[in-house]
Amino acid sequence: MKRAVILALGVALAPLVAAQAAGPWDGTYVYEQGLGKNPGGIALFVTHTLTINGSDCRIDAEGYQTNEHIRCKATANGDKLDVAFLSFKDGGMLDQFGNKTYTVNQPLFALTRKGNAIATTWQGYNKNDVDTAGPPTFRKK
Repeated sequence: MKRAVILALGVALAPLVAAQAAGPWDGTYVYEQGLGKNPGGIALFVTHTLTINGSDCRIDAEGYQTNEHIRCKATANGDKLDVAFLSFKDGGMLDQFGNKTYTVNQPLFALTRKGNAIATTWQGYNKNDVDTAGPPTFRKK
């Protein structure tokens, strides 16, 4: 009898466990954007952190004159992941300065796996194009 109950529970819970299983892109990715040096010779950076949990994602951009938090949608297609804008952290469409920077579902960038590396194809994501520190791409943390 106990085995039957345990088996029945296992069968009933299996779809829930499968639905909560981590997707192939789930995790945290970081892009450290170099902005050069200030007149005093100090290196300036903005760290872009992408956190993915299924189709939900968040982008936190923090660093030199930057403090932006975006709710986004991640759509996986094999070795490619498309990231699109949903809203800012507060659920609104206006950035911290009152500007409408993005539209809902606007493509921001795509990540593509190339062996052990990840390539980033920038689209509508508003970032300073200066990068003196290395290749402009995310890496898994």
